Amino acid sequence: MRSLPFSIENLNGGFMKVEGILRVEGENLVFEFQKKDAVVEAYQSELKTVKIPLSELDMFEFKKGWFSGKLILHGKRATSFGELPGKDLTERVLKVKRKHRDVAANISSNMNLKLSEQKLNELED
Repeated sequence: MRSLPFSIENLNGGFMKVEGILRVEGENLVFEFQKKDAVVEAYQSELKTVKIPLSELDMFEFKKGWFSGKLILHGKRATSFGELPGKDLTERVLKVKRKHRDVAANISSNMNLKLSEQKLNELED
């Protein structure tokens, strides 16, 4: 599965944003990102890597827009996303450019399938 470039916008009152790459490694989502100044982009943080186990997530949602798309990740608890910046406790909205919408939709459907399989296996045990 290909890596997905994304951004998380409107952090710190709209003055900061996150740009990064999401990739799937086995049963984990791996985010590599850095924070940037959203106004003049003069500030950039160090590159960070955050791994989130698939078991911490409840659902993936992809919304297609005219010029971009949004991959919305829903966590099971407030600590699900660890150090990944965002506005909501249990949700992260990853903005995706138009040319990467197919990759985002593919990740969303594949991860929802994996989550469904995990839930079925839990019911069988």
